[in-house]
Amino acid sequence: MMRTAYRNPRRVAGLTILELLVVLAILGIVGGIGIFNGRQLLANQEQRAAVTSLQQTIWQGATAAASRGTTVELVRSGRQFTLVDTGEAVVLKEFELPEAVSTNWPEGTALAFTPPGRVESLDSLPKDLWVSTSRQTIKLTISLIGEVRAEVVG
Repeated sequence: MMRTAYRNPRRVAGLTILELLVVLAILGIVGGIGIFNGRQLLANQEQRAAVTSLQQTIWQGATAAASRGTTVELVRSGRQFTLVDTGEAVVLKEFELPEAVSTNWPEGTALAFTPPGRVESLDSLPKDLWVSTSRQTIKLTISLIGEVRAEVVG
């Protein structure tokens, strides 16, 4: 007599509720970690973008003075930086520092750019000009032609 394999009619291939709950819990934990790291990454990128915007605005001020043949000024008002062509009274660029970024840049007109792209009034800036983010402090050094070196100091 030949024996046949016994099959349990109740056992169906697939996931049980318990297995499904475990998988969902693991996905929730991994998703939560990913969202937290994504927010930190976004904040860090925003802070780096603020330093880069400041560097580019200074360079743009020097090149605009050279190409337009007029004086261009960089003005800080609170968190807002504005690059203005004083000859035509035109705003060339504006940007705002994020909340997590601070600086010792003085209020009011801090830099004037004159033809042929020379940075004037560097003496109006602090000797150690810095921009501070939640993770680091960056020292800025501005040359007479508008180049800005950013050096991480802390």
